[in-house]
Amino acid sequence: MSGRSTKNSPLTMLQKEFSDPRSVARFDQALRGWAAEETALSDTASHEDLVAILTTRDYGRHDEVLHALLVRAAEPASSGVVATEIVVNSLLPAVPGIVGRVVRAARAAAGAVGVRRGVTGGGVSASEDSRDIQASVIGHLWEQTRCYPLRRRHHVAANLVRETQRAAQRDFGVDHGQAAADVVSMDDEVYRPLAAVPAEPDASEELLELLAWAVEEERLDEHSATILTTRYFDGPLGRDGVATDRQIGALIGLSQPTITRHRRRAFEQLAEAATEFRGHDLPWAG
Repeated sequence: MSGRSTKNSPLTMLQKEFSDPRSVARFDQALRGWAAEETALSDTASHEDLVAILTTRDYGRHDEVLHALLVRAAEPASSGVVATEIVVNSLLPAVPGIVGRVVRAARAAAGAVGVRRGVTGGGVSASEDSRDIQASVIGHLWEQTRCYPLRRRHHVAANLVRETQRAAQRDFGVDHGQAAADVVSMDDEVYRPLAAVPAEPDASEELLELLAWAVEEERLDEHSATILTTRYFDGPLGRDGVATDRQIGALIGLSQPTITRHRRRAFEQLAEAATEFRGHDLPWAG
């Protein structure tokens, strides 16, 4: 197993930076001022308020809040930087999924086809690529946030995620005219969960490595491997940033209750495999 730890990956370091009390205090100060000036932000006077809004299913409200923050992010002053940080922080839960799609698209574009090995295919473990691609994805997410076309007021989060993915894919040689790119591109109508990383996807970065290893080592049965790879890296995006059981069932041709049953078994298998992979208990395995 590779000795490279996820503890110092670009995503993990940025998550730690943005969760630092000093960063949260800076976000609070900026949001408090904007709430007094901007109607769309009137109920987001703190970072905690923002998280509360962006973890609801009120996607129209998500659009209003994010668009107002993107207007601030376009400003050249330091307030633009803070607004960009706030938006990027809200979208960090989407980064692992983008990384997985970029890896697969880059390998498909390079002609690495045939028998799949590992989660991402192409015969190389995901951990060998994830850091460089993470850095690229995060950099493009920052750029897309700073330069967002403000005329686009709907599906704001989905637009940011999609354009970030496309920009990162270009970095790794993916031509969007290719069929391979079409397979991994985002659905234009997808909505994204924001701000707070749910308990299960919180392990997504480590999960990418663990799933690659478990599939390569045949520690998952066929159904488990298919369901988990579809849930986290191949399927459409549900509210929690992963494919729902209903979405997986539609793709595979099984009922939602059947997928739920198989998914629970898959988690059990993966949790058992994880004790050998890192010797760590996974928080979502219970």
